[in-house]
Amino acid sequence: MECPTCHSTESSLVGSKNGHKLHRCANCSLLHVHPMPAADELICYYQDYHKTPQYTRKLKSKQRRAKKRIWSLKRLTKGSKFLDVGCNAGFAVEAARSLGLEACGIDLDEASIRFARQEYPMGDFRTVSAQDLAASTERFDIIYCCEVIEHLSEPHSFVSALYTLLNENGVLFLTTPDIAHFSVQQNLLEWTAVRPPEHLLYFSKPSLAKLLEAHHFRKINFRPNLKPTIKLLARKDAAAV
Repeated sequence: MECPTCHSTESSLVGSKNGHKLHRCANCSLLHVHPMPAADELICYYQDYHKTPQYTRKLKSKQRRAKKRIWSLKRLTKGSKFLDVGCNAGFAVEAARSLGLEACGIDLDEASIRFARQEYPMGDFRTVSAQDLAASTERFDIIYCCEVIEHLSEPHSFVSALYTLLNENGVLFLTTPDIAHFSVQQNLLEWTAVRPPEHLLYFSKPSLAKLLEAHHFRKINFRPNLKPTIKLLARKDAAAV
């Protein structure tokens, strides 16, 4: 067995939940599911994503929160191209557009993209992966990626795609559950964020920093948070381009 982020083969079994075994990497501390579900299983799982109705009931409040975040991100770069990776119902894209940014949202859930297009007809919403979009010539000044990376079975190609999609002097804003947060109970399997196969990777700040650094992100800045969520800003290392 190999760690999905640092590729170490040293790990220990933490336990099982929902029929999936969870292992902790001895090298980088990542908690991860092994074996990972097959790619086609994950694609099926995220069609008509079960949390979309929860998000659509709170569109206005989610849009307000996203607008506050994006306003602060806008001040960190001179560019105006915004990408929401895992945009779901489209509220962050609409928030960015209302701030004068050229905003695009991508998601693999076709139902979410249909909803976003209906709710926000002025927005640019696409059913495409970050990896496939990175193969195009489009590049962005702000990449907004909230609660996405923990759902992935293979994080390296994803982070590499984020790096490719980001313009020089652009900024990445990324969030994910924080398994090392002081508020997380001692029995990790009881933590509500541990819910395979929905969540497959469980990061601490050091393990996430190692992953981003492996793909040349620099100036990785973790924002303090009383909730068990990692919030970070990262820049593109122009010297590595």
